[in-house]
This record gives sequence, C-alpha cells and structure tokens, in this order.
Amino acid sequence: MEFSVAQLFAQFQPIPDDATPPLLTRSDLDRALDIATPAQAEELDIALNALMRIGYIESKAGDATTYCLSNNDKLVEGQLRCSSKGFCFAIRNEPGGDDVYIHGSNLNGAWNGDRVLARVIKDGNRRRSPEGQVAAVIERVNPTVVAQLKQTEKGFKGVPLDDRLLFELDLTFPPPEPATEAAETSSSTHLPPEAEAGKFVYVEVERYPLAQIPPLGLVRKVLGSESGTSMDIDLVCCKHDLPQEFPESLETAAVKVKGKLTKTDLKKRQDCRNWYMLALSGDGEPAQMALSLDQKINSTWRLGIHITDVAHALLADHPVDLEAQERGLATHLEETTLPLFPSRVLQQCSFAAGTERPAISAIYNIAADGTIKSFEIRLTSVNCDTRLTYGQAQSLLEAADESSMSDAARLLKQLLALQPVLRQQRHEKGGWDVALSSSRITADEGNGSVLGLDPQQPLEVLASELQVLANHTIACHLKELGVPALFRTCAAPSPEAMLSFLRLAENMGLGLELADPETVTVADLQRFADRISAADIADQNCIPHLAQQLTATLPVSTEQAEPVLHAGLGLQPYCHATAPLVRYVDLMNQRLLHDVLTRGRDRRSSRVKTGVDIGSSTCHGQINWNVLTPKRQKEWADLVEYSVEHLNDRQALVREAETELAGLKRSGYMQKHIGETVSGLIVGVQNYGIFVLTDPVLAEGLVHVSSLKDDWYEYRNRQQALVGRKSRQQFQLGDRIEVEVKGVDYYRRQIDLGVVGGGKVYEEEEEQS
Repeated sequence: MEFSVAQLFAQFQPIPDDATPPLLTRSDLDRALDIATPAQAEELDIALNALMRIGYIESKAGDATTYCLSNNDKLVEGQLRCSSKGFCFAIRNEPGGDDVYIHGSNLNGAWNGDRVLARVIKDGNRRRSPEGQVAAVIERVNPTVVAQLKQTEKGFKGVPLDDRLLFELDLTFPPPEPATEAAETSSSTHLPPEAEAGKFVYVEVERYPLAQIPPLGLVRKVLGSESGTSMDIDLVCCKHDLPQEFPESLETAAVKVKGKLTKTDLKKRQDCRNWYMLALSGDGEPAQMALSLDQKINSTWRLGIHITDVAHALLADHPVDLEAQERGLATHLEETTLPLFPSRVLQQCSFAAGTERPAISAIYNIAADGTIKSFEIRLTSVNCDTRLTYGQAQSLLEAADESSMSDAARLLKQLLALQPVLRQQRHEKGGWDVALSSSRITADEGNGSVLGLDPQQPLEVLASELQVLANHTIACHLKELGVPALFRTCAAPSPEAMLSFLRLAENMGLGLELADPETVTVADLQRFADRISAADIADQNCIPHLAQQLTATLPVSTEQAEPVLHAGLGLQPYCHATAPLVRYVDLMNQRLLHDVLTRGRDRRSSRVKTGVDIGSSTCHGQINWNVLTPKRQKEWADLVEYSVEHLNDRQALVREAETELAGLKRSGYMQKHIGETVSGLIVGVQNYGIFVLTDPVLAEGLVHVSSLKDDWYEYRNRQQALVGRKSRQQFQLGDRIEVEVKGVDYYRRQIDLGVVGGGKVYEEEEEQS
C-alpha cells in the first residue's frame, strides 16, 4: 500500500487534548504507514530526510531513528490560494495566525489549492502579511485539470482553464486502440484527429513540476471548443471528476436488486394498498414520494407522505450500494442528471401506477384547523393509483371540472388547500423560505441551505412543503429515540457575513436591522425574508435579487451527527430521508429507521409488561432507555462518524459542479445579448466599479469605473456609491440602473457592463447626515 506525504505529516501531529507532539520511532512509522517492502522503506527514508532538511522534524538527541516535530516557528502549514496575477497566500488553519504571502516565483511547483508547508522569509507587521516561500507540498488537490490546447513548435501544451493554476503542461496522448508496441513507446506521436489548438482537453497529471522540469499530463478526453450544453456538461464533469456512466458490471448487478414484496414482507408491514395514492415527480425524475389524504369520521384528516423504501430493496455493501456511497448523491446539470443508481434500480424502486411497492410512511392526524395532532412512522406496503409529473398534474387541475373531477384532481386540490396551513405552522416554529424567480438559471435548490419556492410552480411548492414536513418529523422522532443519525445542519450567518446584505437593505429603505448587533438569529432571518417578499419589493422587481443576496449570507448546510439547528430552514432538528434515490444520506437514515422499527426495544426490560409504540409520536417523552442494543448503537454511531466527512465532501463537489454549470448558462445567456440593454440592481460598490445583478437570469456583471467616461467618479464608502466630481451623478448600492452588455468571458464567467441610464444626483446633505 502506497503512503502519502499527508499521511506522514499526520503522524507527527499532537493527538487531541494533548499539546505535546509525539515521539515516533522508525518502527512506529513503519507500522502506522504499513511499510511492507524495501521500495516503500526507501521512499520513507527519502521523505524523512527531506522533512529534516527543511527543519520540520528532527531526530532525538543520540537516537537517529526517533523523530519529533522541531520547534521551528518559521514553518507554517496552510492551504495555497492564488490569483491569476501570480500572487498567492498560504491560508492558515489555526485561528488568529497570519496568512503568509507567497509570490509566484516562490511557489516551488505548488499549485492553487495544494496543502503546503511555507517558510517565512520576511516577518509581517500590522500593515503587511509575512512573506514566505513553499518549502514542501503536503497534499496535491489537482490530480486532473481541464486545459486548452496550445500549439507550439514541439507539439501541444495544455493551458489550464483555471487561471489560478500558474503553469502550462507538456502533454502526451494515449495510443489508439488496439495499441501497437510502437505506439506504447511513443504515445505523443499518436494525436487524435480531433486534437486542435483552442480545443479543451481533460488531462490526468502524470508528473508534477520539479525544479525547471514542467508538469506532464496525459490527455484522457478531447472535449471540444464551442460552448454548448453537451460541451459544458463534459467540461464540468471532467473538471470535478464526476462519473458520467456506470461500469457495465453494475448495470448487470442492478438486475438482482430486490424490488418486489413477498408474502413474508407484507406481514411485517402496515398494509396501505387500498389507500388512494398519487405519486408526483419532475420530468425524467424517479417518483420517490406518494401522497394520500383522507377525511376521517371525527372531522380530522389523515395525511400520508409515503417514501419509496430503497433500504428494503438494496442491501448494504451490495456493489450497487458501494458505488452509490462513493457518488454520494445525484448531480443535476441542466437537463442532464448523473444518477446515484443505475437505471434498473431507479425503475425497480420508483413508484409506478398499479404496482405494489415497499414504503416508509409518515402518517399524520390533522385537526380540522390544520394542526398536526400526532404522527406515525411506519414500514408500509403501498399501491399507487396514479403517477404524474408536475406538468401533467398542473394540466389535470386546469382541465378539472367540479362536476366530473377525477380522484387525482380532487386529491391535488385538497393538498393544495392544506399546503398554506402547513407553511404557516412551519413558520410558527421559526421556519422561513424565499421566493425564487421562475426565469432565473440556477443550480439545483435541493442542495442549498435555504428552501426556495417558486410561486409560479404551486405543485412543486406543495411537494417541497411536504418533503420538509416529513424530514423534520423523522428527525424529531430519531432525536426523541436517542439513536445515532445523520442530521442536516446549517449555522446562522455571522453579523459580518450579513453586513453587505444589510447595507443593501438600508440603501433601499427596507428598515432591516439585527435585533442584537452581536448575533444573527432565525427570527432575524425570518423577518428579513418576509420583508423582501413584500408587495413594494415585488413592484420594483427586486424580490429575486434580494433573495439571492440574503441566501448568499448563509453557510453551506452539511450533515452532522448532532441534531442541531438548521438556520436556513429555521427548524431543529432536521434530516434528509425523503429522497433515497438521489441522496445516499437518505438511504442511510432509511436503514436506521428499519433497525428502529423492526428491532428497536419498546420497553426498558423484558420484565415490563407494556411497551410503547416506538413508531408513533405518542412515545415521545416516555423513553429513558436505549432503543437499540449497545452493539447496534455503537455500530450506528461509528458508521455515522465514518460517513459524515465523505458525504459532506461529495455534496460540496456536486454543489460546485452544479453552481459552475449554472454560471456558464448565465454567461451563455448574456453572451447572446451582447450590445443589448438590460435592467439590474446594484449589489456591490468598490473603488474600481459597481457590481450589477441583471434581469432576468440574475447574472452578476461589473461596470468598471474606467468605462464611466462622462466624469471622474469617486468612491464614497459611507454611502456605498460612486459619485461624479462635476455632474454629482451617483451610482449607489441598491439603485436600479440600465446597463449594456459589453462583453462576456464565457469560461471565466465574467461579464463586462456599461451604464446606459439610471442613478441619481448626489445631494450634499446626504453626506452630512
């Protein structure tokens, strides 16, 4: 097994709650790094000698085979962050430490994003950061790059699309298939016919730079040169290493997934097959949720939210399950989806009309006024009567006649009448949401931190409301039972993160302030969301602009083992459990529910005659024992702890890819409108220009101050405005203006704008006030 430099570095770090760095013998390192061959031992010797030369470790006096960290305060560990101009900083992890400035000439082969060890060569002061050079690269984060082919006298070079990667790669091309012996020895001579200067390629790094030797990369795929949906998806997938298809072996393995209910299965489940149910989904998406609603004799309602039971169909550690675990979640790229599971699994587990399916159901007793009186979480068997896409359901409602309304249309109308009541109750618990613009180009909202609702899509709003209700219900139940689970969390933003939004709101006269300047609460967020959804903001066509600025203040939501606050929803606790065909975390929580509902202990001991119903909210507050056995409790706790980091990393990767493609789509839209005039809202003002969020796709562009040629404009920080010296014309944060699209750098997603109209005359008394 190969060891990495990062693994070697980790051995010398102090263990938690112990500030003393460990003393490690060579035998200790051999065991920790699994050194088993002479070649590995030689590599470890080389690495140890290098770390001693740069002063990171030292040998114990009198014992050359025992090592520890040296007391060298000139060496700083950090993450390298570079600009396209060649200026870099080693960003330190520990709070309070100064970041180290590193000039491009002192990178010593390190690339943007790498984890590095920097040597301070010039101390900093109050006005200047310390300056340093890279002494060692601890961990590389760019094993692959997307580059543009550049023709040279000696062949092609690769210029990385990310201009923060300050290098060019020598390139080799794989031999054609079938490869000949000659081809294997000289792959660079076998250029594919599609290789042309200007085209983009997906490159696997084979050699990182060493002294004056440039990096070397193997071209894995020629992507193309023209922007477009197919090319962009290829580019984003390659850049983020997202698999676009499944291995053939998994497509075959998927056939063996258990999708039907046996007689034994039916005996262990609540039979809901005679309930009228409707399954809803988006176009081309698996139907994971079915809905039922019945009025009972005592005027209460029984609402059922039924989620397809993938945990029943797919055993843990099945090859398909392991692949899904590695992927983490499905990726939504424009009209293309990179699924979590092969198509056969999606077909076998999705709800289909007239087909029996296993489900996990959240069943609610709702009073006539909409108050939820109690709920149950059950393993059920269901049989959907109808399956509709949102578009089909909307068409059905629009064509429905009261005298001859179908059962599906009647159920949809009842659910739509219930949705505002459920939303009000969620808001009473602290929940909040923002309105989305139906015309904007955006990444999948399901991976964000906030519930975004498009008022033009009432059935999607209904589905989102019910999913949030079910997820919150399941999270509350798991918390009450005291079992380890994967909970969704999102911290409240800091007051500093809210500053730009509050300045924008102040300049627009919205009257928004934090109740406590030292902290941001969910009540603040709820109040801000309500204000920016008001009628006067709608009249200005600013709701989507302000919603985007507000949601940008929130940290990214993540998975966590503790049931803490999800500030982006205003709910505590919260978990994901309603989309097991698109998120692996939902499948894990489903498996936990299986354990609880089938093997959970409903009483403290066998001597107690009467137990509680651990699938019902009636047991809340009554359980003072471990529902799971100590062994299963520990197994689940270990699994949750093991899974959190990987799932969060995969979610971050997918979010970056979806956001990048959304940015390309915005750039593409603006590129088609170069020379045209669009409206927008000023959302940022700096001394070098103003940032404008344009209609209708919320693409952000820059009006550089050099383009304002009618006057000399000065930056006024207090007013957040650029003000002309002679004309007193000002462009202030929160103003709506007309701009011309001057130019678009498509792949860097940079939009240049020029002012056409708007702004206002600066009044001197404003500055005095």
